[in-house]
Amino acid sequence: MTQLTENQRAFLKRYIGAPALGQSGPVQQPPVIAVNAHANEELSQLAVQDLIETDLTQADPNALFEDDYMLSLTDTVFKGEGDPKLKDLMRAIRRGVGGSERESTMVSLAQIVGIPPTAEALDVDYGRFLVVQKQQQAIAVGKDDSAPDLDEDRHPDFMASRGQLMFGKVLGDAFGIHEVFGSLLSPTGGLVGANNNFAPGFGTALHLDPDNPIALHGVVHDAAGYLNTFHNQGPGYNYLDNKLEILGPDSPFSGQVSGVLFWIKEVGDDYLVRKLDDAFVAVDKKLKSVRDAISKRIDGFLGKFGRSSKTQDSEEAAGLRVAAVIDSARQSLATVAPEPDALPQDPLGSTTNTTAKETSARTSRFVWR
Repeated sequence: MTQLTENQRAFLKRYIGAPALGQSGPVQQPPVIAVNAHANEELSQLAVQDLIETDLTQADPNALFEDDYMLSLTDTVFKGEGDPKLKDLMRAIRRGVGGSERESTMVSLAQIVGIPPTAEALDVDYGRFLVVQKQQQAIAVGKDDSAPDLDEDRHPDFMASRGQLMFGKVLGDAFGIHEVFGSLLSPTGGLVGANNNFAPGFGTALHLDPDNPIALHGVVHDAAGYLNTFHNQGPGYNYLDNKLEILGPDSPFSGQVSGVLFWIKEVGDDYLVRKLDDAFVAVDKKLKSVRDAISKRIDGFLGKFGRSSKTQDSEEAAGLRVAAVIDSARQSLATVAPEPDALPQDPLGSTTNTTAKETSARTSRFVWR
């Protein structure tokens, strides 16, 4: 149970309209501190210890790691994702903006990700972002930890990517702020690995397709770990509360096995089918170019065959040349796909769904029809 300090009680009474609270006694769930300019200003004036003990969340952090919410992330797209202008704005916000620069930044941000939200609404969110960031830094000191900046030399495409903004959405929903600001609370959130590394001493963190089950696990694993580490909220890295995970919720190595298996089970087959379909489209385009080239060669030889009768060339020799070209064409196609009869009984493994298998067989039939 949470004890409110006297400063927090006074704050709640003045700005949140909370009912009068007794001078002592536990409160099971403190009232939500609404995101508005007045509350942001008052929160920014709290003493460090009071800020550390203040619950800044706008939603139950545990609910963000229930199946329905997590799976909804797979269908989320973000306005402005990948936009170079959004990247520039996010870099500026991460550095900190004030005065006229803050105003112009919010206007520019609204033009990319809004409207709504408006520049005014984004400015309020930015004010709360600064408060949340201040709490993060205060708690980090006590834990000898920090949320690292993104190394863009190593990860040039991650800023403003869907994966980063998806991570930001989880934190944004937790604190009631826009996903852009949620992302910037911990800019490496969503990379597969620790901070900018896949693992200490094992190279660069992975920036996978945002719908890859491993990437989806990375997003929620990082978000759950961040909330627990820097705000003392939520389930921690073992976000599924799996009893087989032997490490504590504050260990980045906790929740890895159960989390990855959850996402593979939930979205793995759909992801595989999409990737196979994309690959088959690419193969189809390649085959079309091969067929076009072969057709031109055959047409050329047929033209020579027609001219050969005028030059008294042997029809048999011309026909043999055409046959050679056709056989060469068949061998070219054979390097791209096996004959249908040569396909293994289960070319993609027993766990692959029927659609993927049918797509593979369909491609082979296309090549050899």
